[in-house]
Amino acid sequence: MNEADISKIVLETIGKYSQDTVYFKDKDSKFIWVTESHAKQVGAKSSTEMVGKSDFDYFPKDFAQSAKDTEMTIMASGQALVNMTEELVLDDDTIRYFMASKYPLYDADGKIIGTWGMSRDITDHLKLENDLQQSLVKLQRLARVDDLSGLYNRRYFYEKLDKMSCFYSDRQEEGSFSLIVIDVDDMTLVNEQYGQQNGDMFLRTIASIMLSNCRKPDTCFRTGGDEFAVILPGCDKLAALGIAKRIVEAVAGTPVRLDGCIGKITISAGVAAYDKNSNLEEFLSNAERKLNKSKRNGKNQASM
Repeated sequence: MNEADISKIVLETIGKYSQDTVYFKDKDSKFIWVTESHAKQVGAKSSTEMVGKSDFDYFPKDFAQSAKDTEMTIMASGQALVNMTEELVLDDDTIRYFMASKYPLYDADGKIIGTWGMSRDITDHLKLENDLQQSLVKLQRLARVDDLSGLYNRRYFYEKLDKMSCFYSDRQEEGSFSLIVIDVDDMTLVNEQYGQQNGDMFLRTIASIMLSNCRKPDTCFRTGGDEFAVILPGCDKLAALGIAKRIVEAVAGTPVRLDGCIGKITISAGVAAYDKNSNLEEFLSNAERKLNKSKRNGKNQASM
């Protein structure tokens, strides 16, 4: 088999069986040869039907013009453009994406006489990637969120606390963060009086009140059965105490409608400010001591 026969077989095989679109164009960006897959993609009856036509005959004007501008640039520079992502907007609900590579087309004398290229529809691939990314984000969030309250959980609390301590310990300028730890007063009695299910309702109410009374930068957590916490970046102890008192007062002043009755609960809180000269264990212990102080002094209050 001579070289001409091999070249013919190769070209016919690519034209008939290639799943990627392959095309050759002249200097005016008109097709001189395309694969059957390209004809199928644009809705042409056959590849030969496309010869002498251009992208303007098959694609929206903006897409066709962009393709032609790219091909003119390639012919002017002699430089190929590889692995470009092309967006084809067919209508308001349909967008297709292609991974395309385009090259200058040379004649036997090395003169550029057009362009050639190939593309692959990657719409489904991109959709799958996007779906996987969204699933990953959802899984990461679920791993950090407490199901009952909707707040971040104990695991993420310690992760966040560690990051905050590292950040503020490395800062040269003044500034720190504060911590509020919260405990429901007499939760065992609450569950006995109102029942476990209604006890969960109280916990969700506390979570909602925490979120509505904290600042945007603050992060709220449920760290245990009836234990909560708030990390307040860039907030000194006095300002944190003010937020803690606001939460305590809001919980005490919020009646919860239960099965045929109205229930009320209170919480106690402790406040501590992070000192870069101490460690996290001491920091947490300090906040817990302030919480215990609130309990000893009659509950339904915040201490620092």
